[in-house]
Amino acid sequence: MDYGSKNVGLASNDELGVVVRPLPSIPNRSRRDLLNRLRTVVRENAIDSLLIGLPLNMDGTSGEAVERVRHFAAFLAQELGLPLREFDERLSTVEAMEMWRCMSARRQRRYRTVDSLAAAFILERFLKET
Repeated sequence: MDYGSKNVGLASNDELGVVVRPLPSIPNRSRRDLLNRLRTVVRENAIDSLLIGLPLNMDGTSGEAVERVRHFAAFLAQELGLPLREFDERLSTVEAMEMWRCMSARRQRRYRTVDSLAAAFILERFLKET
């Protein structure tokens, strides 16, 4: 998951952790709306654990954005009752923007925003490093 103040990007992987696919992003309108939509995504995709990107500064330190994400992550883990891990998301949006620019308008509409591509990059890196 790539948590943002406007949108939340989502991605999932297969049972073997080989194939990662972006899912349509969810607008971040309110905490309750977001939670309800995430519950639906979790149920429809048989998700059994969550990974959230941690927006560390380029030097590896944390700032306000990290605190916002951690606060939301704690809420989400409690509400969904799923294990949740955090993972460094540095440069995932840059990589996603490069890919987004190369996509057709039709493919862009499928994912709604670049955030789900960023979530896919975060998940791919996590799977490679664990």
